[in-house]
Amino acid sequence: MLITDPNQPDNPIVFANDSFTRLTGYTREEVLGRNCRFLQGPETDPEDVAKLRDAIARRSQIEMDIINHRKDGSRFYNRVLISPVFDDDGHLTYFFASQFDVTLERDRLVRLQREHDKLEKEVERRTRELRLSEERLKFTIQAARLGSWTLDLTDMRLTCSDICKRNFGREPNEPFTYQDLIATILPGERPRMQQSVKDAIENHHDYEHEYRIETPSGETRWIMARARPYYSAEGKPLSMAGVTLDITESRRNEEQRLLLTAELKHRVKNSMATIQSIATQTLRNAGSLKEATEVLTARMQSLASAHDLLTREEWQSATIAEVVASATESFDVPGARPFRVGGPAISLPPRAAMAMVLALHELSTNAAKYGALSVPDGHVVIDWHVADHAGSKVIEFRWQEVGGPVVASKPSRRGFGTRLIEKVLTAELKGKGALRYLPSGVVFTLEAPLPDQDKISGTPDDEELFRRNISTSFD
Repeated sequence: MLITDPNQPDNPIVFANDSFTRLTGYTREEVLGRNCRFLQGPETDPEDVAKLRDAIARRSQIEMDIINHRKDGSRFYNRVLISPVFDDDGHLTYFFASQFDVTLERDRLVRLQREHDKLEKEVERRTRELRLSEERLKFTIQAARLGSWTLDLTDMRLTCSDICKRNFGREPNEPFTYQDLIATILPGERPRMQQSVKDAIENHHDYEHEYRIETPSGETRWIMARARPYYSAEGKPLSMAGVTLDITESRRNEEQRLLLTAELKHRVKNSMATIQSIATQTLRNAGSLKEATEVLTARMQSLASAHDLLTREEWQSATIAEVVASATESFDVPGARPFRVGGPAISLPPRAAMAMVLALHELSTNAAKYGALSVPDGHVVIDWHVADHAGSKVIEFRWQEVGGPVVASKPSRRGFGTRLIEKVLTAELKGKGALRYLPSGVVFTLEAPLPDQDKISGTPDDEELFRRNISTSFD
């Protein structure tokens, strides 16, 4: 405790008790007559000093913590209380000052403040990371088109995200309850879905189910739902939280894949049967094994060309021009123009296209061996057009060999190729064909009803029916 006299120059200390001397390390003789500023040192805050001087100048009481220094130079936090003392006439007589060493308290507060600041920074960092994590999760859910939802199991109150509502064909601003969700599920699948939810809750395992729904607009969708139930400490079911995903496109793709696999299996089986039928007829009519090998190889290549052509068109149709190009490609000579082709764009159904490829291949083979394509100046005219016969549209198709060797007579034996041309092709086109051996060259003509160009399509059974046609045409 100190008492200073403001009526003396520089407001000196006129009294100091023992506690003060113990606190500061100064003797009483060292402090009496001096101003208190000797307690200030390098760590004393000038702003704190200014506050003290201002209070003294205004003769007002002040209490504050200030850093002072002991005689040995060590610093301490001094909680100082300065009060003015007035006489009966209101004249200032003394200043009374008490000091308390609050260094430990202040150091503890400083440590606490540091810990507080550190914790605040950690909370801020974790909050920032949590926010970023939530944003990433939100983006991931949105990017994956996952709709999030929670179900309060105490009152069956459903809370859905906007994407979840859209998965069920609802707008984000529309109400959507658990009862609404159940009502959208197709009746035949509703009991299984509800039982699946019940099993997950009762057995404490995750819920996963796929079911079909009908949206308010009447659209049928496939929904995949996954969730996890949550329980109280006593094991009472509280809620479920999960996601939904519209998997309609995925299910349709899977169904299409299975359908295509089945169709491919069916087509491969039919293709093998067609190859077997052609091979049987070829071997039956071949004069030698070498001839059979050559002829069968050429016919397989022709069949492969027909397959390539129809595969490009997804087994729906092929134009006559495409058929002619596919059948004659291996016989064409660049720059020589062995084939003079012309006609309008007319589409043929798959079976007719396949039959025409094989028939034209047989005609081309014979022409290359014996006819117009066996000599340098020979060529084949292939043309077609649509004519009107008694009010019905028909295709008139012509193959005419020009410039080849003179045809002396009609072949004595009708082989596989001839019967393929005369029977199989005409049967597939439901028309009439004529193969004539004129002295100037072979001529093949065909008249057949014009297929409805808007309704041409194929089926997986086309090749099987074509194979049967080949087989029955040679019985």
